Amino acid sequence: MAIVLLAAAIMTVVGIKQDVAKQRAGLLAAEGQSEARINDALSKWSTDNYSTLLAQYTSSGSATLTAPSIDDLHTQGYLKTAFRDGPFWGGTYQIDMTMVPAGCTADAGNCHVSYRMYTSQPVTHYGQPDSNAASQIAQAGGSDFGYSKLPNPANIVGLLGKWTAVNPVGGSPVGVVLATNGDGGDGDAIYIRRDGSLTWTGDQNVNHVSLHNVHNLDAEGTISAANVGATGAIAASGAVAAGTTVSTGATGWPRIACSTANAMTGATDNSGFMLSCQNVSGVLQWMPVGGEKQWYGYTKILSGGGTFVPAPVCPAGGTPEITVTGQSLYVDPTAAINYPFSGTGPWVVYITDGSGNVIPGTAVASTYCAY
Repeated sequence: MAIVLLAAAIMTVVGIKQDVAKQRAGLLAAEGQSEARINDALSKWSTDNYSTLLAQYTSSGSATLTAPSIDDLHTQGYLKTAFRDGPFWGGTYQIDMTMVPAGCTADAGNCHVSYRMYTSQPVTHYGQPDSNAASQIAQAGGSDFGYSKLPNPANIVGLLGKWTAVNPVGGSPVGVVLATNGDGGDGDAIYIRRDGSLTWTGDQNVNHVSLHNVHNLDAEGTISAANVGATGAIAASGAVAAGTTVSTGATGWPRIACSTANAMTGATDNSGFMLSCQNVSGVLQWMPVGGEKQWYGYTKILSGGGTFVPAPVCPAGGTPEITVTGQSLYVDPTAAINYPFSGTGPWVVYITDGSGNVIPGTAVASTYCAY
């Protein structure tokens, strides 16, 4: 009977120990998962606040950066729930951040944020540092986690030996759990930052997709495109060549002030009449490209008795006008010859002597639009 009772007692003790071990394993796993959430929040925080951290580093010259607290991560929305400021065995969560590599600059675009999150006290079991428990926490946390262990507790070793870091806890005890994004990057170096705080370091290929809502586009080299559409100004310091046609807007009118010499536009009546911004008596005005007089037609005057001359169609408010040039003539005793015309366009042209009598002769009537 005594043997049976002893065996039962032993089994009870073993069961209790197994139950306690199971509960502790669950507690360690939960701690690792909690620290993983803090680590993920740190990664997002450092990405979103990169420009602020870079400005701090640039202005201070110190690689040591201002890290957020656990409460900051919660109040700023990076942690959905409030966390204790330390693990269940005691101590606090410590967070530090630095800008790496040493001597990096904002202009070079080679600066990255490196952070560490660790416990200020090692994991303990019955008051003694427990590297086995630290291992369980790290495994639950993920590949960013590591812990210190014998025979070299001065170093934190990442899972599967992927990385090492100096043990930051005084005395370098075993059982210290630490998470880091590494010393060589801030975890998002492969992405183009939306806040513009990093310069691109290589050519980009957007794989035939579109870029919309671009504000300004400055280029030192060549811009090549099948079609270029712009609602504002296009400025080129060199030549602009078109393989087919160049189209302008219809925004000008003769004798109306303009602002930029040599600018060109069409007349607002959409006639296709081209104007350029010219200096007229010291004032910039829209004027026809060919000058104030645009010549349109020539009519042969074969007799002095009256020849009909059609008026040109003048775009952009031009005034039809005429000039007559004699080619042959007959001089009577008055010794005078005239080329009078009637009308304001069309006209009837005559050839007369000094007394107003029609005389034989020939002439050419040239018509133009005046502006």
